Amino acid sequence: MDPVFHPESIAVIGASANPMKWGWIIPANVLAGGYTGRLYLVNPKYDKILDVKCYPSIKDVPESVDLAIIVTPAQKVPQIVEECGEHGVKSAIVIAGGFSEVGEHGKRLEQKVVNIARRFGMVLVGPNTMGIYSASRSLCALMPPVRPLKGNVSMVSQSGNIGTNMLAFGRANNIGFSLFACSGNEAMVRCEDYIEYFGQDPNTKVILAYIEGVRNGRKFMRVVEEIIEHKPIIVLKGGRTRAGAKAAMSHTGALAGEMKIYEGVFKQLGLVVAKSTDEMLDLAKAFVRVPLPKGRRVGIITWGGGYGVLISDACEEAGLELAELSRETIEQIDKLLPSYWSHSNPIDMVGDMNREAHFKCLEALVKDENVDAVIALGMITGMDFFEAFKNFEHVPRDFIEAYSSLWREYDFRALAKIKELIQKYGKPIVAVTLTAEASRIQSLIDREGVLGYTSLERAATVLAKMYEYYKHIRNKYRSPSQRSQAD
Repeated sequence: MDPVFHPESIAVIGASANPMKWGWIIPANVLAGGYTGRLYLVNPKYDKILDVKCYPSIKDVPESVDLAIIVTPAQKVPQIVEECGEHGVKSAIVIAGGFSEVGEHGKRLEQKVVNIARRFGMVLVGPNTMGIYSASRSLCALMPPVRPLKGNVSMVSQSGNIGTNMLAFGRANNIGFSLFACSGNEAMVRCEDYIEYFGQDPNTKVILAYIEGVRNGRKFMRVVEEIIEHKPIIVLKGGRTRAGAKAAMSHTGALAGEMKIYEGVFKQLGLVVAKSTDEMLDLAKAFVRVPLPKGRRVGIITWGGGYGVLISDACEEAGLELAELSRETIEQIDKLLPSYWSHSNPIDMVGDMNREAHFKCLEALVKDENVDAVIALGMITGMDFFEAFKNFEHVPRDFIEAYSSLWREYDFRALAKIKELIQKYGKPIVAVTLTAEASRIQSLIDREGVLGYTSLERAATVLAKMYEYYKHIRNKYRSPSQRSQAD
């Protein structure tokens, strides 16, 4: 797979001068993405496209390239793959659809392409794919103009639209990717092959997989079992219903299979199952940004009692428990908050405006030995609190500006404090923001690399699934003595 994800040289066969065609868009993406290798374009009709020299055929390219990206109609693909093989091309991505997903004729055409590629020892991605991404080569060999952030998440997707949207959503949420592949029809390289490769990638810490169907169940299970101890694998299964399974068959030709079987296998393997693309992103950034919770006991700190009630419900419904605070923690917080604070978990700060005290309460909660994870509500407000008084004639403008600045400064200090406490105590802290400005505040939280959500339920669900993953690893891969010590 190295020639696919780390190519020194690429040829785009079927390059076009028409910006409305993929033969123009894909090489434009490669160039705009800052690809660090050598790019050749192939089209006998042009001397140059995008100011890059064109060659009449792949055989005229002055080297045996690592990767060919074939952007031609399906009927022309067999001949082009044959020419690529004769020229020593190591791998190829076939963009076009019109293969096994359209019926028997397409299946025969697809098998013909595979047979040719195998004869020359070429790796074949697709067909019916939207391309690949590789951070190490700054390679955006994709159909849509997506510019992923570089990072520690890798993904294989049996849907190009879902996969490339995840790259775009990842950028919006400050989630960076190392490798990405739209696996398409998986004529040769299948989802389990990509997962296996990502498992060996030193820059990948978390693996995502959008799956409609698995063809080689035994290999899939073997690969996951080899990787799961060291890297969490988050899977979103498409085709969970009869209607979805029918759509999957016409989409990539995948047999979606019986969902109950998949659910059983996923649970047995310790896969982290997402129910939506949003939840997949929630989980991805959680596994990258915070340590695993070593238990299900959650400490909650909130600026108001009502949300403390709701997050308590959300935690229990997700399978978590409210931690019993130690006497030392209660005594410490007694010195920080008004006497009428809750004196239990959740810690209700009863609207106290002393944000220095908030930071100290948070640390007292995190260091409590009875607490495995913390959910903090209202620590980052994002509110220009005093801006509401800007047109109030009785309050001087310089007063408003001074206190607004101070309020914003406290938000940044809160974010820094959360990162400091995670580093110091090795426990996950999740910030939850519930204001009218939640989306803007979420962007601030993500930019600072803190784990945060705009929903109580999302925070509880993520922590619960992270703990289930930790429990699976602990129970399966540690010795009985290690498991008893962890318990």
